Amino acid sequence: MSKVARVLAKKMLTSSEFEMASALIKSDGKVPFQTKALWNVFPYSYYAYGMFHGCRLAAALGIKRVSSIEFGVAGGNGLLAMEAHARAIEELVGVSIDVYGFDTGAGLTPPVDYRDMPYRFKKGNYRMDVEKLKGRLERAQLVLGDVKKTARTFLRDYQPAPIAFVSFDMDYYSSTMHAFQMFAAGNKDDFFLPRIFMYFDDVVGNEISCYNDFVGELAAINDFNAGSRDVKIAQNRVFRNYNLNFPWYHQSYVMHRFAHRLYDKYISKASARSLALK
Repeated sequence: MSKVARVLAKKMLTSSEFEMASALIKSDGKVPFQTKALWNVFPYSYYAYGMFHGCRLAAALGIKRVSSIEFGVAGGNGLLAMEAHARAIEELVGVSIDVYGFDTGAGLTPPVDYRDMPYRFKKGNYRMDVEKLKGRLERAQLVLGDVKKTARTFLRDYQPAPIAFVSFDMDYYSSTMHAFQMFAAGNKDDFFLPRIFMYFDDVVGNEISCYNDFVGELAAINDFNAGSRDVKIAQNRVFRNYNLNFPWYHQSYVMHRFAHRLYDKYISKASARSLALK
């Protein structure tokens, strides 16, 4: 990383300086991929961040191939960004990435009850042009249909590489809970990393959304955690280290699979000589 970019990446900047700093970090070829993701200079930087660190964990565990999943593809812009990030990260980390996108293909289904926030979402929103998107995709596989079924049968039907990163953007409490079926504690370790990086799209929002712990994705996270002893979803607290503050920092989570055979495998670089007296 160049000296200028290193200084900028470590200091809080005033709003008048921010755009210039962001442009410099975006254009500086020496700035690491992960730093650019943290500065939000990529399309879907939150995908770049989660996929990168998921692959780094896989590499530390000796795993050479992983899966990245988007629940709620809509038009497909996020899935295309996921493909682009996958190509870049494979070269940087040396871990291959399979990409999957889950969607009905026909937009949102009808809301089930108040937890699906019918004041914010309605049937038919975010419809996909399936053939147009298929024509643009290079590696991603679309998994079309009701997530209540596709999430239940995906591991059996697709036998995916260990899942390293997941984005949840299905809006509804009900759909998110259905997607969580895939991550039940009883499913085989082979399909998961012991810690899975996750992004939840609908947990910050605006005054119309009024997201809270009792509806939508936040309620789904809480209910999943309450019903699961060995698998828990927790906010990614690492962002408290950074002076920057983008909304997606607060939308980043990690699923911990405590009973996974690799959960306890030591991957830190700390040793007996760390913090030795000088």
